[in-house]
Amino acid sequence: MKYTNKYNLPDRVIRVIQGKYKNTRPDPNRMAVVDLIKEPLIRTLYVERWDDVVRDYSDFLIMVQGTALHDRYELVADEDDDAEHKFEDKVDGFLLVGKADNKRDDYILDVKQTAVYNPIYKKDDWTKQGNIYVWQRRKRGEEINHLYVDCWYRNWQEKNIHWRDYPKIPYEEIELPIWTFEEQENYIKSQIEYHHMNPHIECSNKQKGIRWEAYKNKNKTNSKVGDAYGGVKEWVDKQDKKDTYKIVKSEPVVCKKYCKSRSVCPYMKGK
Repeated sequence: MKYTNKYNLPDRVIRVIQGKYKNTRPDPNRMAVVDLIKEPLIRTLYVERWDDVVRDYSDFLIMVQGTALHDRYELVADEDDDAEHKFEDKVDGFLLVGKADNKRDDYILDVKQTAVYNPIYKKDDWTKQGNIYVWQRRKRGEEINHLYVDCWYRNWQEKNIHWRDYPKIPYEEIELPIWTFEEQENYIKSQIEYHHMNPHIECSNKQKGIRWEAYKNKNKTNSKVGDAYGGVKEWVDKQDKKDTYKIVKSEPVVCKKYCKSRSVCPYMKGK
């Protein structure tokens, strides 16, 4: 993998990034939980085209901030906490690697530094990720009855607290649903089979971060956002007929800004 420095970050910042994110070739037989819940192409390209992948140091800035928060949680963990415990499980040809941020009593905790309103879009993925961590614990005979996420909002502003569903402080605890052990295991195996059978399939619109946005009259802020056109159109059809709505397809924001394999993705070429 090659690095660029488009924004001329100083050496001291680059050293911070390199100190955490080593330039290590990925093992094709190991799969992280965060890769399992995503679509196969991202990991496939990262493994197969490793020598050609290009990433800018700026890609890691927000990640490093999140890492610092995780490190703080680990630093203040007490003797009843089981923090950053890595588990490895062989499942259908892959070594599945997972590490929840903390386990205490009968609950698992994951820590997220994220944008306000991101839980609306990411809660489904967080639920999948967390349930795999729960499965790893249950597989080892531990009882887990709760799954929590500590959300720290990096872009929170006090002036916006009157907005609908806006958090009152830049922190929120969210409890996610826990599946049965059988549901967890079936999901894991089905995802691994999907990765085996479709390594080069184009990512879905949802994975790409493409959403459908409905704009009321001449408003510049959307009134409704959804993963599918049909759902947004159905919502628009229920609104007051005196208003007009325009439904717009968004850019693939995840592809353009966050995908680690975007530099070698055939679907991003020329975009």
